[in-house]
Formats: sequence, C-alpha cells, structure tokens
Amino acid sequence: MKRYSGKWMMLGLMMLGFNAFAQPGGGARRDKIEAMKIGFITQKLDLSAEEAQKFWPVYNKYSDEQENSRKAFRGKVMEELADVDKMSNADAEKALNDMIAFRSAEVELTKKYMAEFKRVLPTQKVVKLFVAEQQFKKELLKQLKNGRGR
Repeated sequence: MKRYSGKWMMLGLMMLGFNAFAQPGGGARRDKIEAMKIGFITQKLDLSAEEAQKFWPVYNKYSDEQENSRKAFRGKVMEELADVDKMSNADAEKALNDMIAFRSAEVELTKKYMAEFKRVLPTQKVVKLFVAEQQFKKELLKQLKNGRGR
C-alpha cells in the first residue's frame, strides 16, 4: 500500500502544479520553470554552442508535441472520468482504451524524437537527456513539496 501512496502524492503534486499554471500569473511561473529546465538540461548534457544550436529547435518541437498531446488527453479524460462511480462498464472500458492509446502515442513520440536527437547529438548525450529530464522532474517536485516552487 505504501508503494502506491507515493505515486498518489506525486500525482497530487503534479496536479497542483498544473493548477498553478492555470491561475493568473501561471504563465510567468511556467516561463520560469522552462528557463530552469533549459539551464538544467544544458548543464547536464554539457552542450557545446554548436550542439545547442542544433538541439534546442528539435527539443522545442518535441516538447510542444508532448504538451499538445497531454492537453488533449487531459481534456478528454477529465470529461470521461467526471463521475467514475456512475460510469458503465462500457464507458470504463473506453476510458481504459483511451489511456492505453495515449501511453502508446507517448512511446511513439519518444521513439520519433530519439531518432531526431541522435541526428544532432551523440547517442550518449541522448541518453543523458532522458536521465536529465527525470532528474529535473524529481527536483521540481521536491521544490513544490518544500514550498519553494512559489
């Protein structure tokens, strides 16, 4: 049970973060987080000027596609899951299939951009990118938990 409580806490913190972005002034906060992320990734990947010039446009396209996909999914899922207790089995099955389709689309997007990243960076730095993204998320959640994300 304890294993799941951490996941629920993380989900709650992420939702708080999403709500903060929806609040007035959330755009400035999002910009600050994006700037922190850019600095974090640049440092972790130790990008040269030439690498950075080629990498960031590809990464920005990747981030935009990820964000658009997540926004569409969140809107759809929130409608479907408005009242889970009253959901029919058929509706629940559809919701589960939509969740699986979203996860599959995420994997396909990652595969697509792994190939793109390998065109502009050495493979080792592509691996470092995905590690750095996870490290950044952990750090951001830690700051939100400690109240420093404000």
